[in-house]
Amino acid sequence: MKKIGIKQILPLILAGIAIVFAYIGFTQLGFWHEVDGPQPGFFPFIMAIVMFLTSILSFVQSLKEVDKPKFHKDELMVIAAAAGIIAATFIIGLLPSCFVYVIVWLKVFEKTPWKSTLTVTAVIMVIVIGVFHLWLGIQFPMGIFEAMM
Repeated sequence: MKKIGIKQILPLILAGIAIVFAYIGFTQLGFWHEVDGPQPGFFPFIMAIVMFLTSILSFVQSLKEVDKPKFHKDELMVIAAAAGIIAATFIIGLLPSCFVYVIVWLKVFEKTPWKSTLTVTAVIMVIVIGVFHLWLGIQFPMGIFEAMM
């Protein structure tokens, strides 16, 4: 019998978190309105369902694997960057921290020229602010600026 380890426990924990997010997105934030269309809980609910399904698939796959996982520097940098975004969200807010992340990632790690970096960042800003904030009405965390407004 295969020993239960972190590779089996973590997907189950993430599946449980996904169920909580799906429940909150569907019941408290609202999913769909007959006239207005998608509500603020639409995207979180859909992403929670995707997270739940991939967590279950990851759990099933982990039962088949025999070797130990190997973590590489690049993979750990992505995890560190996500932790940095979460930490910066409490200070400067979610949107500015995500935009800073995109700029730093493109300039430092991808060595992209400034023109391409600013173009990509501007397109991402228009999509995120236009679709998520204006159209779907999602209220993003503002960090310390929230107290000023």
